[in-house]
Amino acid sequence: MPKHILWIISFSLLFLNLGCNKIVTLPNAAEIRQGLINLPLPIPPSAKAAQSDITQVERVVVDLINEDRRKAGLPSVKWDETAAKAARQHVTDEANIGFISHWGLDGVKPQRRYTLSGGLDAIDENQSVTLWPEGGFQGVSKEQLQTIVTEHQSSMVNELPPDDGHKKNILDPHHTGVGVAIVVGKYGVAMAQEFTNHYSDITPLPPTENPGSTVTLKGRIDKGYQITGIYGVTEPLPQRMTKEQLMQTHSYSDPSWDTLHFFAKPQSKGYYISTPSGKVSAQSINVDKQGNFSISIPLAKSHVLDYITVEIAPNANPKDTFYAAQFVVKL
Repeated sequence: MPKHILWIISFSLLFLNLGCNKIVTLPNAAEIRQGLINLPLPIPPSAKAAQSDITQVERVVVDLINEDRRKAGLPSVKWDETAAKAARQHVTDEANIGFISHWGLDGVKPQRRYTLSGGLDAIDENQSVTLWPEGGFQGVSKEQLQTIVTEHQSSMVNELPPDDGHKKNILDPHHTGVGVAIVVGKYGVAMAQEFTNHYSDITPLPPTENPGSTVTLKGRIDKGYQITGIYGVTEPLPQRMTKEQLMQTHSYSDPSWDTLHFFAKPQSKGYYISTPSGKVSAQSINVDKQGNFSISIPLAKSHVLDYITVEIAPNANPKDTFYAAQFVVKL
């Protein structure tokens, strides 16, 4: 798994990147090997960026992302307002409390935040902050803010293997949308890039249900794609976290397949997966020629977060599997 990325900027200013598969810690200065980079030291601006300016800079970041994708021969991603909404409170907390993490103060991860915001697709998150650890950040002008986030984007897309989690996310060919949330707070500038995969029209699952209840997942997969699997895996309910705990978090992911309690595949008769809790027999997914499907899913029987995920692949390349939709249900 890729290692953390951490830069020191000038004196007490820290610039950190945190990607979907990244690990970020806050080591002592002697342990930092990545070196110094020269971002502008935030000085009291002559005119602080207004919210309308910040909104414009968020769209600038989308342009930067699409320019990087164009250079790689990839299609552009479109603005995703739901994805941006899902991250906005989180980056507000980061900028005003002074931390960076995929987890929030409530212990919630990006997938659950997106579900709570009404998201219907699969989502992958990049995080970066320019952090003033002592607080008292005086803000930035629109021009300074644009310089900072441009440096963030450049640092991410120029990563080298194996520490290139941000770059892989930015250049993932399956992404179709992105929401960007930027907040300037008393501890600095926080930015989240929320990439989404929109290949389906699916009826949302309720964000909260009773343990052991059954839900119906139905929808339509885009033409040219096929469902390869629908899964249900679980993790413990989130617990509140302190700033110090959040700064020690590592990469985030979906729950382990050891927690699998449900899966369905096309033509899955007689197929099962063995888990620590026993064998889980596959159900069969029936999909018509228009890509419509409907399936009953028994949710987990305990108080957990249940991740219900739809995996698809192009008809022309069935081995190129990726997530098209995911709902994180609190039981």
